[in-house]
Amino acid sequence: MSRQLTYQLFELINRLTKAEKRHFKLYVNRNSPEKEPFIVKLFDILDKQKGADEEVILKRFPKLKGSTLSNHRANLYEQLLSSLRLLHNDHPKIRIKELITYAEVLHNKGLYRQSLVQLNKAKQLAIKNQVNILRLEVVELEKMIETRYVTGSSPHRAHELTEESQQLRKQFYSDGSWSDLALQLYDYYLKFGHVKSEKQREEIEDYFRKSVPEKDSQSNVDTIFYYQSYVWYYHIIQNFPLCFKYSKKWAEFLLENRIIMQEEPEMFIRGYHNILSSLFFCDDVKRFRKELDVLEEFVREKRDSFNESQLIQSFTYLETGRLNLYVLEGRFTEGAAYCKDFEDKLARFESQLDIHRKITFQYKMATLKFGSGDYHGSLRHLNIIINNPAISLKEDIQSYARFLALIVHYELGNDDLIYFQIKSTYRFMLKLRDFRKVHAAIFKFLRQSVYMDRKMLIPYFKDLREELLEVIKDKYERRPMLYLDIISWLESKIRNIPVEEVIRKKKLAKGA
Repeated sequence: MSRQLTYQLFELINRLTKAEKRHFKLYVNRNSPEKEPFIVKLFDILDKQKGADEEVILKRFPKLKGSTLSNHRANLYEQLLSSLRLLHNDHPKIRIKELITYAEVLHNKGLYRQSLVQLNKAKQLAIKNQVNILRLEVVELEKMIETRYVTGSSPHRAHELTEESQQLRKQFYSDGSWSDLALQLYDYYLKFGHVKSEKQREEIEDYFRKSVPEKDSQSNVDTIFYYQSYVWYYHIIQNFPLCFKYSKKWAEFLLENRIIMQEEPEMFIRGYHNILSSLFFCDDVKRFRKELDVLEEFVREKRDSFNESQLIQSFTYLETGRLNLYVLEGRFTEGAAYCKDFEDKLARFESQLDIHRKITFQYKMATLKFGSGDYHGSLRHLNIIINNPAISLKEDIQSYARFLALIVHYELGNDDLIYFQIKSTYRFMLKLRDFRKVHAAIFKFLRQSVYMDRKMLIPYFKDLREELLEVIKDKYERRPMLYLDIISWLESKIRNIPVEEVIRKKKLAKGA
C-alpha cells in the first residue's frame, strides 16, 4: 500500500472541518446501497489517527491486500475531492468550471443552443470576477460550436467572437510576461538573497531592463504582477525606499479592487508583508508599527471568512511582522519570551509551511534569543538551519546562521569548537561565494582571541569595531547588518553591558 497516498489522505482528512466531514458522509451514503460503505469505514480510521499509520489500516482490514485496498484508498481520495467540490461550488472559479462542464455535456447530447446558454452564464460570471483565462476557454468553446453547427446566432457573431478571442490572447501575453518576470525575480531572491557586489547588481539590473514588458495593458492581473516585479527587483538590489513605494502601490491598488480583495485577500496580505519588510530594512520603527497595525486589523476583521490557505498566509506574514517588531524596537527579552507562544502557533501550521518560511522563522527566533542573552536557545534554532539539507534556498540566512553560530559559541566559551566552526563556516561561504571583508575581520579576531583572557580583550573589541565601521561604508559590505547588528554586539563587549541595552538605547535616541 502506497505510504505516500496514505499520508496524503490523512493530511486531507486532518484539514477537513466538521461541516465538510458531515457533508462527505452524506454524499457517500446517498450514492451507495450499503448501510455503511467501506470507504466511510476507511475514512473513520484515518480520521481518528494522530498520524498516518498504515499498519492500523492493515490490521483493521487484514483480508484486503495489494491492489484491492489500494483501489479503495484511491476511491476515498477521489470521493473526498468530489464532496469538497460540491460543497464549495459557490466559489466563482469553481462555478464557472462547473458551467463549462454542463455546456460540454449538453454539446455531446447535441443540445447546442442549451450548451451556448450555459457558456453565456459562465462567460458573464468570468467577466464579473475578472477570470480571463476561463473566459477564453468559454470563447473557444463558443467558436467551436458556431463553426460546426447552424445555431441561428447573430449575423455578427463570428466577428464578435474572433475579436474577443484576439483581445484575450493579447491580454494573456502581457499578463504572462509580467508574471514570468515576477516569478523569476522571486526565485532569484529565494536562492541568493540580496545582491552582493556591484557586478551582481549590474547583472540583475541588465536582466530586469531587458525583461520588462511593454505596459500597454490595464488588466488587474497585469497591474498586480507589474508591482510585484518592481518590488522584488528593488528588494534584491537593496533599494528599500523604492521597494516600499511599489509595495504600497500594490496594497493600495488591491484596496480599490473589491472583487480581488474578496476572492484573494492573501494578495493584499502578501503586499503588506513586503511593505513591512521594506520598512524593517529601512529601520523605520514608527511607520513599521503603523503599517503592522493595519495588517493586524485587516486579518482580525477577515479571519472568520478565510479558508485554510488564507489562514496560513495571514499567520506567516503577521507573525513575521510581530517578530520583526521586537527586533526593530530592541525588545529582545520580550521577543524571546514571545517565541514560546509563537512555537505553539507554529506547530499548527508547520506541516503546511515551505522550507523557506521555516528557515526564516528559525533565524528570527535565534536572533531574538541571542539578543536576550539566551545563547543555548539561539544555538538550538541556528543548528536547525545549519543542519537543513536545503542549502540552495535562502543562501543569505544559511550564511549568517553559521556566522551567528560562531559568535554564540564564543559567548558560550566553546573555545575548542570555534576553530572547527571557523573552518567549516569559511568553506561554506567560499562555496557560496559570499566571503566578505566583514567576515574576514571577524574570523581574524576570533582566531586571535579565542584562548585569550576575556578581560584583556577590550582593546581588540575596539579595534575590530573601528575596522568594521570603515568596512561597512561599502553598501555591499553592509549586508551582514541586515541580519545581525554586529557593531552593537561589539559595543556591548566594550562597555560590558547586554547587547539588548545597547540596541535599545540607540532606538530610544532615534525616537523609536
